Amino acid sequence: MSSISTTRGDGGETGLLGGERIAKDHPRVEAIGTLDELSVFLGDAKCAALKARTREIIGIVQGQLMGLMGALALSPAAAQGRDTDSKAEAAETQLSAWVKEFEAKRPMKGFVIPGMSPPGARVDIARAVCRRAERRIAALHRLEPVSPAILRYINRLSDLLFLLARHEDDDKKEDEETTA
Repeated sequence: MSSISTTRGDGGETGLLGGERIAKDHPRVEAIGTLDELSVFLGDAKCAALKARTREIIGIVQGQLMGLMGALALSPAAAQGRDTDSKAEAAETQLSAWVKEFEAKRPMKGFVIPGMSPPGARVDIARAVCRRAERRIAALHRLEPVSPAILRYINRLSDLLFLLARHEDDDKKEDEETTA
């Protein structure tokens, strides 16, 4: 590719990886675009994070999101015969292990109000964008099949981001959490 500007999208359509052209406001493009936004917000959170473990995990998650965007950029016809599930399944398994790791470090004692620290707040913003991405993927799934592994991954990711935000907030007193 010689230039990032191809002008092919000037008419309101974009290309999928299989060559199919679809409207830029198609639910598939909305889902991919929201995952891209999530990656950008995660990049900001990674830069602000005080803890090396947070930065490490976010970097890995950003790579996983690139794979998910690629899988979603395949039309259902183009996805046939391709193994798009195994990477999402492996990534979901990794997220689940991290969730268990962080739950063991700091059990929940009540509701948490975001914004206990600037780095934690940035991760919480990414978590909210992740939930929006989940809604966009669910909307796409109602129209066209989406891998169950991708649906599980994005749901698990918001759990992990909640815990990573709390991890960044760990220097704050536990009594700043409100109990139910």
